[in-house]
Amino acid sequence: MIPRRILLISAIVVTAALAAGGFAWKGSRGVASQTAGAQSSKAADPTIELIPAELHTISPRGLVDIVRFTGATQPVDQTIVKARVAGRLAEVLVREGDRVTKGQVLARFEAAELQSKENERRSALEGARADARWTARDRSDKEALASRNIVSQSAADQARSTAENRSSMVAMAEAQLEVAQRNLADAEVVAPFDGVVGERIANQGESLPIDGKILALLDTSHVEISAQMPAADVVRLRVSQVATVNLEGFGDRVFNGRITRISPTTQPGSRSIPVYVEITDRHEALRGGLFATGTVNVQEKSHALAVPASAMRKDDQGDFVLAVENGVLVRKPVGAVRTWSRGELVEVKGLEAGMQIVSAPLPGLRAGQRVKIITAK
Repeated sequence: MIPRRILLISAIVVTAALAAGGFAWKGSRGVASQTAGAQSSKAADPTIELIPAELHTISPRGLVDIVRFTGATQPVDQTIVKARVAGRLAEVLVREGDRVTKGQVLARFEAAELQSKENERRSALEGARADARWTARDRSDKEALASRNIVSQSAADQARSTAENRSSMVAMAEAQLEVAQRNLADAEVVAPFDGVVGERIANQGESLPIDGKILALLDTSHVEISAQMPAADVVRLRVSQVATVNLEGFGDRVFNGRITRISPTTQPGSRSIPVYVEITDRHEALRGGLFATGTVNVQEKSHALAVPASAMRKDDQGDFVLAVENGVLVRKPVGAVRTWSRGELVEVKGLEAGMQIVSAPLPGLRAGQRVKIITAK
């Protein structure tokens, strides 16, 4: 009986020892698992490496709000040279591309008929003047005789009326001679201003009516840009604002310009508004139809703090940027004042000069992460 009790107690002791050993083994595995998890979590949050191009150092700067435009050049002064007399062209002295000066003869009409007309009017004027002189003497004589009652007063009145009529005939003949002389002078077609012949429309031997087209003349040294601009940009523009212009074919050369006209209506279909920018720099190589790009400064501000638009971030608490302080990303709340440079820069308040912030739009960054700035070798 006693041996059986001893065996039972021994079995209980052995069972308890095995249970204690199993519990200790499980506990050691739990501690090891927690340690491995912590190490894994630590490895999942490594130091972020950034390059200088992904950072921006805040410093006071001047800000400029600009409006960009594109268009094509066209001469400010251009005209179609037309015939002022009807007749046959005797010669056309210029061709496309020829440069001419004001007053230079461009073409001539056959002038024989015009010269004959001028001679006829001159003879008519001389006859009218002779008649006027005779009637003037007759009037004087009749009025003197009428005062002495030698001739009737009606005869004197008739002589006075005839003299006045002949005097008006002289004035009419003088006007007709002036017209004939002007027509004879207009047989020579001259340039109204300095420019370049853009098109030769009529040729020698052609008969043209009055206002018949002969040449297209352009002053290419003085051009303007016709730009089609959206209404949102036009409302910020005004006449006389200064512009800078780059022209096709002139490389990096910058031309000065100014806004001269702004159309009061939009273009049908496109809803754009024509704006005309005159190039104030004169240059002989300027041409019509050149592609042009330009900018107009519509607002400026000096000594302001601004950050790239890509540096701005937003969460439930509002706008902020991530600043680098002692190798750690720090959340810095900011207030946006307004955008500049067509949205590329944001003027802000709440930051200090000298701060280094993340300007690249890198997703996944958050405050508290460690960063390391590396430079390319």
